[in-house]
Order: sequence, then structure tokens, then C-alpha cells
Amino acid sequence: MSSKSEEKSRLRRLSQIVELVRTRGLKKLSPNQLTELTDLYRHACTELARRESQGESAQSLSHYRSLASDAHGVLFRGSKASNKSFLHRTKEMMLVHSPRAIRAEWKLLTTSLVLMYGLALAAYYAVANDLSLAFSLLDARAVSGEIEQLSQLAPGESFRGNFTFGIGESPETATLIMFHNMGVGVLFFASALFPPLYLGILMTNGLMLGTYTAVAGHWGQAGSISSILWCHGVIEIQMIVLAATAGLVIVRGVVAPGARTRGFAMKHESKRAWALLAPVFPLLFFSGLIEGFVSPHMPMTTRIGVAVVTGLGLIAWVTLGGRSSAGAPGVEPSGQ
Repeated sequence: MSSKSEEKSRLRRLSQIVELVRTRGLKKLSPNQLTELTDLYRHACTELARRESQGESAQSLSHYRSLASDAHGVLFRGSKASNKSFLHRTKEMMLVHSPRAIRAEWKLLTTSLVLMYGLALAAYYAVANDLSLAFSLLDARAVSGEIEQLSQLAPGESFRGNFTFGIGESPETATLIMFHNMGVGVLFFASALFPPLYLGILMTNGLMLGTYTAVAGHWGQAGSISSILWCHGVIEIQMIVLAATAGLVIVRGVVAPGARTRGFAMKHESKRAWALLAPVFPLLFFSGLIEGFVSPHMPMTTRIGVAVVTGLGLIAWVTLGGRSSAGAPGVEPSGQ
């Protein structure tokens, strides 16, 4: 089959699938047909841009423009979203689209988590064997302050770090913590738009986490402070890194559009990034409540229990969310 015949076949197939969507709806397409539709739409947009740049006549381009417009209409008109309440759309985003997006971007997310936790473990073992290394891996004033707190502990007293406020101060403190954590989430998202900056921030946080815990370990307090940090940190840390992953997805649309036009890639990746970012701030709000009311005041067994339950909850949400409606149109597969 000649190249010209192949091109006609692609356009004809795109027209057939568009007509099928118009008569039966996007939900009725099989996964293969949906993939075929998005691939053919991207090809039509790319070919249209190429031919326009070569100065072809408007008449010869009209078929491409018409098909690209029709395909765009059926792909992006939504699934009666305007008839759904805000609460329904929010629930659908949190329980369907966001878990799907996280699963689709597991490589980006896992890379960041492995790097951060890998550095945290390396810092922990280094400082556990040589306390003096803490001053090189973490701000010297922070290390000195932690050592001073540890040295002043009474016999049998547990190390609480900065979590020394009373229960009466929890409402105000929890509010401040929520705003702070959300600000950190914004920082991580923004820094990921400049990957070298994000890499530096990620490494700094990993080293800080491992070093702080290892210093406490020299006074036998690693378990105590870890139970406090991870009581809320299981949610908090994963959500902050998830916010950064959303930023990396946007960068990918700019620097690696693939066969797509950059404009189409940006539109696609922005939808994916929003699905990743949507659960970050509600869950940071929840982790702020835990940090303000549970982490500083509950016994170690309760703190560990909360860490385990929230961890299992996150795993269940990511792995099971959106599975029951797998045939419904959601966040599109990546073009990568």
C-alpha cells in the first residue's frame, strides 16, 4: 500500500470512529478503539500542522481541519459533565480519575520516592555510625538544637522534637500546620517545573529526614521521634511528592511532546497533572489534623497504628480507585 493510500485509510478510519462516537457515545468504545481514536487524532493534528507549514492551499487542508475538529469535539466534550453536581464531579475526581492518573504515572512518582527515601536511609546509616557527619548533611544550627533538646531529656522521657505544644494549643497549631504543608506542596509543584531545582529540594529533604532520625538514635530516641513523624508523615510526604509529580508531567508535555503537537501535548498533560494535584491539598488538610491533634499527644502504639492505617488506606486508594468503572472515559493514557 502506498503512503498516499495509507494516509487516506487513516483519515477514513478516523471518520468512522468519530461517527461511531456520535451515534453510540464515547463510553461504548472498546479500549483499543479509544486508543486508536486518540492516535489518529494526534496524527491528523500533526499532519495538519506539517502541511500548513509547507504552505498548502486552504482547500487541500479543509478535510484535515474538519476531521481534527470533529475528533476534538468528541474527545473533549466530556461525558455529560455539565449535568453532574460539583460534589459528584469532586467524588469522581478523587475516587476514579486521580487513582488512575497516579497508576499511570507510577514511574515518575516512584523515581522521586526512591531517590528521597534512598538518601534518607543513606544519611541515617552514615550518621548512626558517625554523629559528626550530621553537621555536614543537615544545617549545623538544626543539629545543635536537636542535640541540645536530646541532652536535656529527663530519664525515661521521650523525645518529641518540636511537638511540645499542649492539647489546648492544637486547634491553632493544626491550622498553621495545614497552611505550612499546603505551602510546601505548592513549592514542590513549582520547583518541579524546573527539574534541577526540584532535584535539589528533594535531596535536601531526604538527607534531613535521615539525619534528624539518626541523631535521635544516638540517645535511643529514634523510635519515639519516628512514631511522631510518620503518624502524619505517611500522608504528608507522599502528597508533597505527588504535587511535584504533577509539575513534572507538565514539563514532559513541553520538552517531550512526541508525535503530538506541543499545544495538544500541553492540554493532555495539564489534564493529567490536575488529576494528580487534585487530592494533594485535601489530604494535606487531613494530615494537618493528625499532626496537630494525634502526633504530639497520643501514645506510641496509637501513633504507629495511625501510620499503618493511613499507609494501607493510601495503597488501597491508589490500587483500587477507578477499577470498577474501568470502561468509562477518564484520564487518557500518556502519549509517551
